[in-house]
Amino acid sequence: MIIDKYIFKELLKSQLMVLLVLLAIFVGQSIVRLMTEAALGQLPPRLILLFLLYSLPEFLTYLFPLTLYVSIIITIGRICSDSEMVVMRAIGYSPVRVMFVSLFLGLGAAILVGVVSLELTHRAADARYTLQQQASSDPEFLPIDSGRFVNFGSYNIYVEEVDTQSENKDIHQIYVIENSHDPSRPAASITVANEGHLVLDPDGVRWLTLSDGRRYEMPLDGTYRRAHFDSFRAPISGNITEETRKKGVIERMTTPELFMSAELEAQVEAQWRISPILATLILSMVAVPLSMVNPRQGRFARLMPAILIYAAYYMFLLSLRNLMLTSTLPLWPGLLVVPVFFLLFVAIPLNLPKSHLKKMRAPRGPRGPFGPKGPKGSSSGSSGTSGASHGASAGGADASTGLKLEQEVQS
Repeated sequence: MIIDKYIFKELLKSQLMVLLVLLAIFVGQSIVRLMTEAALGQLPPRLILLFLLYSLPEFLTYLFPLTLYVSIIITIGRICSDSEMVVMRAIGYSPVRVMFVSLFLGLGAAILVGVVSLELTHRAADARYTLQQQASSDPEFLPIDSGRFVNFGSYNIYVEEVDTQSENKDIHQIYVIENSHDPSRPAASITVANEGHLVLDPDGVRWLTLSDGRRYEMPLDGTYRRAHFDSFRAPISGNITEETRKKGVIERMTTPELFMSAELEAQVEAQWRISPILATLILSMVAVPLSMVNPRQGRFARLMPAILIYAAYYMFLLSLRNLMLTSTLPLWPGLLVVPVFFLLFVAIPLNLPKSHLKKMRAPRGPRGPFGPKGPKGSSSGSSGTSGASHGASAGGADASTGLKLEQEVQS
């Protein structure tokens, strides 16, 4: 139908516009963050665009439901505020057709979200991990340059000369400054060496190996110690915890591997990947009745309640995820509680006709065997009786008035 095509076209156009705006905001924030890491020596500048590209699938997973939700509210709200919906209803086009068109677009968006969430997300995480390993082990990508300080956790390293042609990116005239917060270790230490290089072990920990140097330690008791060494080796990426490493492994697992895994974190991640697909369909059903406004209200009259519903949906989802990770809630039904709850108590009540809701809210009095008005004819009899009594009272009033006038005349 022509009207269906018109509404579908307007919804798709609005969704693409909202998607481009939010995507531009995300790309801008990500570029600023990646450039900051590159300026601190934590990321090679030439890899900024690749890291940005590999972070897009995870963001698009949550961006598609939001853009569809906002586009339905804005587009249908504009149609209603411009009185186009009044004309459509006059020619027999019901709001049910609007729901069908929105759900058709929502179904397409849900399929796209499923492809991104179930397939592209873990592939992008795997490619990002491979790139990080390459940047950490390849001498070309090691964040060390001549004549500048580089921060590695609790270590600050200054290098006078860097040999970029060597296999392990050899460095010369190294100064390592360490500030420790561990009471069992010296408060501060300075290590000076003539030569050294950086290597990465299979566990992803970066090590600094120095040779022919001296170490100066300043304990908290005010003493001073000096030592000479032929070889010195220290980890400079100790901030990589077991939890961080395990999280990276789960992010790189495929969805079937997550469901077959016996670990709790993997099972929760599998449900988390499915949740955006269901959210796309549920939010599409919620957005249509919220967008049906009167022409005098304006197209953004219900935008704030819509935002609150969207925020409540994802806050509820995040809360259940955290409770499942701490074993407070069982694994099943798990995150499926959120879409089912919003379907039964938000989406369906909003789409019910107002007359049906009024009937459900109307109080029901006690009913006798003959109905609420008694047996047939009782109402007429009562009305006749009341009419007779009314006539009698009126006649009595006229008689009393005549007696009073007669007494006044005689007097």
